[in-house]
Amino acid sequence: MSDKPAPAMASGQAAVVTGGVVLLIAGFIAFGLLLGLTPLYAGFLLLWYWGSVDMVEGKALAPLLVGACGGTATAWLLQYGAVQGGLAGAAPVLGLIVAAIYCQLRGWLPLLINRPYMLYLTVMAAPLLQAGESFAHVMAAIALATLYFGGIVTAGRMVMARRSAVSA
Repeated sequence: MSDKPAPAMASGQAAVVTGGVVLLIAGFIAFGLLLGLTPLYAGFLLLWYWGSVDMVEGKALAPLLVGACGGTATAWLLQYGAVQGGLAGAAPVLGLIVAAIYCQLRGWLPLLINRPYMLYLTVMAAPLLQAGESFAHVMAAIALATLYFGGIVTAGRMVMARRSAVSA
């Protein structure tokens, strides 16, 4: 893996790509607001991870979705346990988190226990986010982002493949 940064884009190309990204993000925000979803940060976190870590690799999207939902669900369990039973309620979930760390280190259950799982668990377990968050809306934002961004990238790749086939 090279640590060299990608070559800079020409100004016109950078302007076109920036405009496309702005439209893509605006569309996601519009869909989210239309559906009444406020925790859109959960979807943008998915987009950031997919773009920055997975380099928008299509086959990485399913493990990203499953891990993100699993980590979010574990964070919800931690909150629920702590609210309902204090330390005694949170202790089993803390045990689950320790088991998840062990599974990740062993490479077990990679579809669920993966880097996205740990990222979403860490972010969603933050007390400031948990204070008034609807975890159902967080899950919906993650699903919407997966469908929206994944669908647009897939459609774009199909268009590019057709164009390549026609010009070949």
